[in-house]
This record gives sequence, structure tokens and C-alpha cells, in this order.
Amino acid sequence: MDTPAPQRTRLHARPPQSTPTHRKQLRALVREGCENRPGVYRMLGPTGTVIYVGQSRVLRTRLMSYFRAKGRDKGARILRHAFQIEWEYTNTEFGALLRELRLIKQYRPHFNSMMVQDEWPRAYVALTGGTVPGLRVVARSDDPGAIALFGPFRRVAQLREAVRALAEGTGLRDCVHDDVVRITGSAASRGSTLWFDDDPTSRPKRGASRTRAPGCLRHELGTCAGPCIGAGASQPYRDAAVAVRAFLDGRSDAPVRTLEAAMHAAAEQLAFERAAVIRDRLALVSWLHERVQNFHANVDRLTFRYHAVGPGEQEWVYFVRRGTVRAEVPAPKTPEERAAFRELATKVFTGPDPSGADIPTHDLDEFYLVASWFRRRPNEKARTRVAVRTATRRETPSPT
Repeated sequence: MDTPAPQRTRLHARPPQSTPTHRKQLRALVREGCENRPGVYRMLGPTGTVIYVGQSRVLRTRLMSYFRAKGRDKGARILRHAFQIEWEYTNTEFGALLRELRLIKQYRPHFNSMMVQDEWPRAYVALTGGTVPGLRVVARSDDPGAIALFGPFRRVAQLREAVRALAEGTGLRDCVHDDVVRITGSAASRGSTLWFDDDPTSRPKRGASRTRAPGCLRHELGTCAGPCIGAGASQPYRDAAVAVRAFLDGRSDAPVRTLEAAMHAAAEQLAFERAAVIRDRLALVSWLHERVQNFHANVDRLTFRYHAVGPGEQEWVYFVRRGTVRAEVPAPKTPEERAAFRELATKVFTGPDPSGADIPTHDLDEFYLVASWFRRRPNEKARTRVAVRTATRRETPSPT
């Protein structure tokens, strides 16, 4: 699902404060104009910049609570910097959470970013793009250099070791060298510091400075091709990047099998120290493989129709495919509406998935929002249905 480009804000520059008189006017605006329905709200600064986004199933009550907050309460701190309040209603509480997430990703409000507190440390595996792809461990699900993200993982230290083992086992780089990823245009035209001598599209311009000393020991140890010094061949490296992508997509266990074969070969040659090193590397890559498989199994389970109930017992249907919401429509009542509903369901659930084999990077947070919604509200699982109803079977709740 496409997400608008985020509006970047300077998080270190605190917005100016409004006056008590102005806040009284905002209070009157909310009290007279807002209703207690599900929805989202935006706090705006003096120039119209969104400084905070929130949601509630009882919107008026939530907004009025800001005017009762005192001192250093979160609500009071936000309100002191608000010059305007906007709100919009949603059909359900689930819809409010979804809309809030998308607005936060769009605007990157100052106070939303400042007040983020994770319940536990987490990190993601990132596959970077450009002419010389690499592996990294990142802390955010919106890392700008990633073309694919997987996670989050809780055991961050072990994750770093596993990603390093995967990189060493496949020859991919795991450095932050030349960390600004170039997705379009040739690396040569941008002066890339990562290149292969046999690839003219990656080779630096004539006369440009070229690094002659490797950036780390991996090239000397034979576990990295060494694109930081132009060593290695481009095609084998790209083949390795494709293999790693298939591994992270859950479509291949080739790195595990390759390490197993290397370990047995070293043991047969009585190179026991080398076999022990490969064994430890294999254990880490196998650990990562298991968690990647679990990740994709959870993704596949989150494909269904969710029949949520909003104000006035109005039923709304959310089409969820692989953890992201692809459509939201009212429950059909007439034969014509039911026909259109079936047509849309077929298009969403059986047509080509534009996201491909994995969750798009920008939809990763949405996937976890959907998963968290049903984990915290297990009774809502009874409102899910199989993705596409067939004529030969009865409609039953989908497994979640």
C-alpha cells in the first residue's frame, strides 16, 4: 500500500508555545464541535506544522482531557505548543488506530517522535540497495537505506552476531561504508566508494580517489569480496545478494546448507579449528533462519476479512492481506452491494500482490499494528472471515 513521502521535521527545535487565551478558544472549539466517536486528531503549531497525532474511540472525551492536564503531564506539554486542533472521524476504533499510524508516518510529528518509548529493545535485519547491496542491523522500521526489512527481533546482541555470521558465510558486506544508498543512477556518476573493477557501472570516475586499504579485516580473512577496494567480481557478489534475499524472504535455506557442507568438509580434512568456527557460524545462521521462518508464517496467517463494528452497530469490513489493510468498505446489504463486495474481495485477495514476497518496508509498522490488535483483543478474532468465500463451503472464521 503506497504511503505518502514523510514530511521531515527538525526534532531538536521545540515548537513555540501558545497563550492561555488561545488555549481557551481551542477548548471551546472542541467542546462545541467534536463528537464522541472514533477518530484521529492533529495538533498544529503556529505555522501549520503537525506537532502531534493521536486517536481515540471517544474523540471528544480524549481531546477535552488535554485541557484538564496539569504541569508536566504529557497532555499539558503538548497542548502548550498547539495553535490549532483538527480532527476527523473514522468508522471504527480499529480504523482510528490505522489512520493514526499512517498520519504519524506521513508527518513525523515532533511530539510523537519525542515520546516514543519501546517496551523492549528491538532491531531489524536490513538489506540495503544500490550497486553493492549489504546487510545491516538497524533500530528503526523506516531506515532510509533499506530496500527490505525483517523483524523486529528482541535479542539484539544475538541478532548482530547472526547477521555478521550470515554476511561472512555468503560474502556480503555488513559495513556502513558508503552508507547512503543509491537506488537510481549509476554509482560512478555519484562518486561511490564501493565498486568492482570488472563492472563499469560501479567503477569510480577517472581521476577519483580510490581506497587501497580494506575498511575491515573481513577481506583479509576471505569472508568479504572487498568492494571497498574494488576487489572481487560483480556477478558472484550479486548472486550472493540474491541468495541472501531469498533466505530472508523465507524461500531458501541455501546459506544453512552451504555452511553445513563447509563444516563437514573441514572436519574430513582434519581442519578441526576451522570446522569449529564454521559450526559456531552455522548455529547463528540457523537461529536466524528459524526466526525468519516464524516471521513469514505469521505474515501468511494475517490474510482475512475483518468485520468490525462501529458506532450505531454499523459493520465495516477490512480486507487484510499479509498483515496490511488493503481496503475498507461497509458490510454489503443489497444484492448489488454483495456482488461488488465479492468482486473487490477477489481483486484484493487473489490478484497479484504488489508488495511481492515480503512486506513493503513502509508497511512493517502496519503489520505489527494488525497483529497487536488481535493479540490484545482475542475476542475480535471471532469477527474475522476467510479471505474469499467460495460457493462450495460455508463462511468460517479464519485461523489467526
